[in-house]
Amino acid sequence: MFNLKSKIILITGGAGLLGSRMVQTIQKHGGIPIVLDNDQKKIDKLKKNLKKINHSLAFYKVDITKKNQVKNTINKIYKNFKKIDCLINNAGFNPKMSFKSNKFENFSLEQWNKEIQISLTGSLIVTQEVVKKMINQKNGNIINISSDLGIIAPNQYLYEKNNKKPVSYSVVKHGVIGFSKYLATYLAEYNIRSNTLCPGGISNNQPKKFLNKIRKLIPLNRMAKINDYDGIILYLCSDYSSYMTGSTIVCDGGRTSW
Repeated sequence: MFNLKSKIILITGGAGLLGSRMVQTIQKHGGIPIVLDNDQKKIDKLKKNLKKINHSLAFYKVDITKKNQVKNTINKIYKNFKKIDCLINNAGFNPKMSFKSNKFENFSLEQWNKEIQISLTGSLIVTQEVVKKMINQKNGNIINISSDLGIIAPNQYLYEKNNKKPVSYSVVKHGVIGFSKYLATYLAEYNIRSNTLCPGGISNNQPKKFLNKIRKLIPLNRMAKINDYDGIILYLCSDYSSYMTGSTIVCDGGRTSW
């Protein structure tokens, strides 16, 4: 049903948990996913996990906070593939990075600046360079990945006392939605669309105690499975969504309905 044949689709954070699933889904339906990621180990792991590595897939190691790196990478991609149909802004802050505290009253400017830099500034830099190509094409499609926590505040009772959800996460995820709406209105005259997906959390070997807590907050009584977002990604990447722009799609098992 969703034919992505020959569509060139860039995915930032493409070697991460959700990003790698997007890569597989897009390739399976005829698209050409272009992975942008700064973690070589994750890139290598994705390469090993994919059964078919050929002309229908490409990987670029790039730090999206470095404008010259991004510019050079996007120019290479455009030279190699002659077009860019879609950009998925999926890169985010690595929660495993070591900081003293996520508690608001002790939250460091270092962590604040790092997360804003990666998740918002990085998306700005990549989108600026990609949009230059899309404007020349007079068409394009941008998908920004936010979160259910871009709609609601985190429930801090889910987390351990010294490991709260950081304030920067809420700011970034809400900011992505505003960024996406701005792009939708600014770029409409060039036939470039921009939409936001707000996924709920994905089940990924979290502690049983946490899973028991969070499922009580979700009407469907579970976190998402990794394949629960396949259909939405395919829809947003395909021409079936050609009249959708400036929209925010929430897929969270009903969590934000309460």
